[in-house]
Amino acid sequence: MIQIALCDDDRKVLDALEERIACYAKEKSVNLYINKFYRAEELETQLEKKKDYPIYFLDILMPDRDGIEIGKVIRKQDDQAVIIYLTSSADYALQAFGVFAQRYLLKPIQQREFEEAMDFAVRQTLQMQKVLHVNTIEGIRNLFYQEIEYIENVSRTLYIAVVNGEPVISRFLRKSFESDMEELLENENFIQVHKSFIVNLRYIKLYNQSQIVMFSDKVVPVSRSRQTEVKRIYLQYLSKRY
Repeated sequence: MIQIALCDDDRKVLDALEERIACYAKEKSVNLYINKFYRAEELETQLEKKKDYPIYFLDILMPDRDGIEIGKVIRKQDDQAVIIYLTSSADYALQAFGVFAQRYLLKPIQQREFEEAMDFAVRQTLQMQKVLHVNTIEGIRNLFYQEIEYIENVSRTLYIAVVNGEPVISRFLRKSFESDMEELLENENFIQVHKSFIVNLRYIKLYNQSQIVMFSDKVVPVSRSRQTEVKRIYLQYLSKRY
């Protein structure tokens, strides 16, 4: 089940959005649970209780607290959530990108744009729920895809850099690096940039043609034979996400 938070002071807009999401869930056979908030303060109270949601639809202009401020609160505790802003004016689009909002829908919301935003949000959320099973000396470690910054193949052993955690080291690989990571590489957030490296595109801090700098400041080389493909996929990833 995927929980979605809707926040808008206009009850008609919020109820109509709830109905659209319910229809989308039925059509796509996705289990969605909708949480409605008619005031920004109500949602902020839930956030203060560490109750967060993987998907947010936020109105920008609300009387008690604007959606941009709420977006900043969300980002302080969750940099993975999908934030979609609703507004009747395009004047605030630049501020929305300041909290890394992934979509910006103008009212009245067009069906095609709504469906595209929902497709993206659901896809991202389902990807974040996927798990990589790593065979270590201590036993099987389960790592959410979203936790993985990069993976390095060191002499047929996986060194997995974990965001805000200790690295995980696997046992000796029986298969090739590519074969062992085949399922992970089907996820659009990951790409093999070198024969020994797979990176999570989400955690790239700096990219140039021959190397990548990750959030942890790890410098990852990009193979010459892969440079064109890596650039294409990374730019495609950025265009979809922002």
